[in-house]
Amino acid sequence: MRRFLPLLFLLIVVGCGSAPTEPPVPPPPTRSAALAADGARLPSGSLIMVQNNQRIALLPEGRSLPISDAQFGVRGAPNGRYGVAFAPNGSAFDLLLIDYGQTPPEMREIAEGQGLINPVVTWQADSSGFAFYDFPLFGGLRGTLNTLYYYRISDGQSRALLPSESISGGRAAALAFSPNGIYLLYAVLSEDTEAIGAQSGAGYLLNLLGGQPIALAADALLGFSGWLGDSSGFLTVRDDPQSGRSIAALHRLTQLATPIRLTPEDGDDTLIASAPDGSRLVVASRGESGGLLSLLSADGSGRQVLHRLAVGQSISALLWAEAETIYFSVSSSEGDQTWRMAPDGSTPTQIAEGVLQSVVR
Repeated sequence: MRRFLPLLFLLIVVGCGSAPTEPPVPPPPTRSAALAADGARLPSGSLIMVQNNQRIALLPEGRSLPISDAQFGVRGAPNGRYGVAFAPNGSAFDLLLIDYGQTPPEMREIAEGQGLINPVVTWQADSSGFAFYDFPLFGGLRGTLNTLYYYRISDGQSRALLPSESISGGRAAALAFSPNGIYLLYAVLSEDTEAIGAQSGAGYLLNLLGGQPIALAADALLGFSGWLGDSSGFLTVRDDPQSGRSIAALHRLTQLATPIRLTPEDGDDTLIASAPDGSRLVVASRGESGGLLSLLSADGSGRQVLHRLAVGQSISALLWAEAETIYFSVSSSEGDQTWRMAPDGSTPTQIAEGVLQSVVR
């Protein structure tokens, strides 16, 4: 894959193990958990990064702290307060919610998340809850859950998001919640599918406030790259098999059948991110003289170059985290660096070594 997908999303490798002889023991408090002394979160604006294969939190004040995989990554809440542990249960796993706002971290059993073969977790953007499901890696192997569930942090309750009969003969996989928490993109794959990931299969849009799921066009979720900041649509970047270039597109919820192509005919866009208000987009592209970053309106108009990279450099991560701050990571033979830049292209500043994964809201 040549693209970095911020939400990253759903590939989890599981292993088999013996049944534990003692109840799972909560992990020791991490240094980053100690930051949340008020029981809230890591400081807003902290960068979650990978340096030398170690996940760290880079705090706004400049300090860096190691953090656990359960606290961030696909199993951790965006604000860093909560994580989900996979506790071995024979050859399966039980889900446990970890509250890093407590010292030591508090663990809570999730009743519906017991005995899962390959559990997968997808968090809400505001860290208020997460979807979870059982997604065996091998076709024909049936998990213990036959639908998507949602776990709400406030009361510790789980509920099925879909009736079991709606995915009869298939397997549902959650892809991403919208920033406003109202919508969920998910896919239903045939029972014998061996490929994993919610970008495959038949895609659907679910309104969590009610109503029937809306079926999306075939392969609509392939190359999913994130939601618009205002939750009015989602973005994809996929390879064109004929030209070999990558094409970015916007799928408006009001016109799902006709996505808007954002990449010029001769362009090659590899990454895309939305402004927090959804009005503008920043795009990473490959050009004849090297990589570059461009700004454009959400409808694809007004594209202008913001920043050009040196020959041999490529952009491996891209995130528009705040109204006036764009982050991007640059990879080259000399290593990885993360930069910060204003939306008008001014004051590009290297802020850290390593690859950016997310920014704490």
